Amino acid sequence: MLRRLLLCATRPSVAALAELVQAWRHAEVEVEIDTFDTAMPDLAALVETASFDAALLVGPARRAPATVLPAPFAMGRDGRRVPMAWLPARDPVSLRRFAATAARVQNRVRARSALALLGQWLPRYLHVTQRLCRLADDAGVHALRWTGDAMTREGMIRALGCGVGLGLYVGHGRSMGWVGYHGVRAHHFPDDSVDRDDDAKDAPSREPMGAILSLCCRTASRRRVALSYAEAMPLMGVAAASFGAVGDTLYSDNTRWAVGVCDALAAGASTVGELLVRAAPASPSALASYRLIGDPLAPLGCSEQALGRALRVKTYE
Repeated sequence: MLRRLLLCATRPSVAALAELVQAWRHAEVEVEIDTFDTAMPDLAALVETASFDAALLVGPARRAPATVLPAPFAMGRDGRRVPMAWLPARDPVSLRRFAATAARVQNRVRARSALALLGQWLPRYLHVTQRLCRLADDAGVHALRWTGDAMTREGMIRALGCGVGLGLYVGHGRSMGWVGYHGVRAHHFPDDSVDRDDDAKDAPSREPMGAILSLCCRTASRRRVALSYAEAMPLMGVAAASFGAVGDTLYSDNTRWAVGVCDALAAGASTVGELLVRAAPASPSALASYRLIGDPLAPLGCSEQALGRALRVKTYE
């Protein structure tokens, strides 16, 4: 099915994203490119005047997610919610790394559905992940419980390099990362490949995730950081897309998001944008708090090989 995507960026940024644009078109996405030189366009207004399925705004890195987009969606001309994403143009190197990561996710075989459940080692969050495990299993989605009671930070980061389609974190969050796992920051993720020791010389290189959802406070906030954690994940090549809050969030809203994600996967959502549209709670505060970063059409499936690697990950259970 042909889909339409709006890409708004400067000409140098468009050039740096060429690999992803090619991958979109190979996936039968009609890409409309709107370039600008100085003032960024109002992405929501552009979406409201046309029939797009997704939109991505790439702009100056001095701008924060909270200031460039009002929400993760806009209402299209046909009355549908259209997912909108942001990407800061820090430099050509990180843009090309993101484009290569997102293109790799677009092009890979996606035979299976798997959900990596990540969470802080606190009873309320472990309870949520156990509930999500049951919902995912009932829906035929492989649930991987990689919570803080079952894995160290280093083990969890290695596990995320298996290449499963979707990761979901619940717990406390800050602008620089997750509080769980004794603190997770962007610099904890390796840039290129999983570190190998003498017992793992044949370990495969890291495979990016489709999307990482941080259902917690502030991971897309610029408070006291030059780049938020949610923005760093796609730019570092960890995932094609990420989802995080620009401020404080409510536990109840985040739980509704999490349950909605499982329901959306069960209903067949295949991209992060489609997933978030279907999963969105009715609460206005739940919508206003979050922003989507990276590829709004990032696929959520994974290969048989990736699922096999994920199922072999050792935990302390």
